[in-house]
Amino acid sequence: MLTNQKNKTNQNELANLKRVAEVDNFTEKNFDDLVIKTADESHVKELAELWANHACVQQIFAPQRYDFRAEGKNWQIFVSKKLLKQNNVLLVAQKKGEYEVRGFLYLQTVTIPSSDLILKGIIEDIYTKPQYRKQGLALKMLEVALEWASAQNIKQVDLISLDSKGLLEFYSKALSKTKSDISLNLLTA
Repeated sequence: MLTNQKNKTNQNELANLKRVAEVDNFTEKNFDDLVIKTADESHVKELAELWANHACVQQIFAPQRYDFRAEGKNWQIFVSKKLLKQNNVLLVAQKKGEYEVRGFLYLQTVTIPSSDLILKGIIEDIYTKPQYRKQGLALKMLEVALEWASAQNIKQVDLISLDSKGLLEFYSKALSKTKSDISLNLLTA
């Protein structure tokens, strides 16, 4: 009896999964003087610079996982390709009325093998400019990303972090503060 009930739950969850083509990757949320929204082509140049910085830090702290050549990489093309993936979301945080990107978050989705049904999300890239850290920006971006994922019927998100004491403490604290119906797992790179 319990097995049948579990199978029925799994079937219901599968029935609620969205197809890649059904995903709406636009989102926007306003906070006091801050807006977090889906990035667009106007953000590519600045995001390219930020992502290159972020990638260098990743490579320094986890060279076995992030083994690539940052030099010579065209980061603008890299970011533009991320924008083209309609089933993923690339968020930017900006002060209202200003152009400067203060931080970004990239949530990519994973589909069930041999299908276009979205199974879960993965957040591996959260970056805040140093001058805007310790102001709750990353937490707000994470909140918006989880709200977006929930709206897409995504029930599980893996948050991948570098194996750094400070980052792990931050994410553990952030996970305890998030209020979401999504199963959020912290994994280390």
